Amino acid sequence: MLNLLKKLALSTARRLGYEVLPIHAFAGAGLASAAPVDLSSGNPDLAVEYQRVLGALTMSQTMRKIHIQDAVEIEELYRMFMFPELPRREGRAELLNDLIGTTISEATYILRSLHEGLKVAGDICEFGVAQGATSRLMAAEILPTDRKLWLFDSFEGLPQPGPEDKLIHDIFNLGSMDKYKGTMASPESEVLAKLAQVNFPTDRIKIKKGWVNESLKTADLPKQVAFAYVDFDFYEPIKDALHYLDGVMPAGGHIVVDDYGFFSDGAQLAVDEFVKLKGDRYKFEMPLPFAGHFCVLSKQQ
Repeated sequence: MLNLLKKLALSTARRLGYEVLPIHAFAGAGLASAAPVDLSSGNPDLAVEYQRVLGALTMSQTMRKIHIQDAVEIEELYRMFMFPELPRREGRAELLNDLIGTTISEATYILRSLHEGLKVAGDICEFGVAQGATSRLMAAEILPTDRKLWLFDSFEGLPQPGPEDKLIHDIFNLGSMDKYKGTMASPESEVLAKLAQVNFPTDRIKIKKGWVNESLKTADLPKQVAFAYVDFDFYEPIKDALHYLDGVMPAGGHIVVDDYGFFSDGAQLAVDEFVKLKGDRYKFEMPLPFAGHFCVLSKQQ
């Protein structure tokens, strides 16, 4: 019966135009290989359940369309009161509405910092890409330019936390920081599929697969970086990313670091040490309290 319901859900989702992908944390569930359900079997219970699931998915689709307007309104509020210079872009609301683990408020700060960074020379980097929803958002913004999008990720989930990484928000209720090793993994193919949805040219995508301390030792790296989004969670990889960026980012470049004061204590520690070491080279900004847990660094000199 469970397998039958899985097939039913897949068939209904495909009828509505969705493709269902397996969640790798639950590998082996068999969703990806399930064939569409055959309703010609004459089973009345199955037909009733199919209509129920179809109705629920239709309602979900309708509510999703309604809530796209939330993204529009939030962006306009930020533009009115904080970021009047943020350019508008058709189709942005849908991408904001599809973000995973990033609030629309944080994404608006990312967009503002990205466009500020585009005033200087350099490519765009993301350190820690997860499913690629934020990558897709940034790719759509730089599509009219010739900038490259550099994506740094192990695609193996989180690394082993270091001694600086104290658990301050147990987001998955795992009980200890050590148990987070390997979580939040997403396949490279999922990221590439999202970038294809906005028709971002493949020759402008540069994926650096592996642990960042090793990736940053390779020869093929951006010569200049105008904007970077750093979402590595832990102390060591954030520290490595920031020190690399300092060497390739011109004055006027911007960095958004996620999870400042959230999840792992190491994220804030890495940023605070970096800012203190660099003195007046960076302007440090915190967002509005309700916007999320992150900070913005803008290079002054």
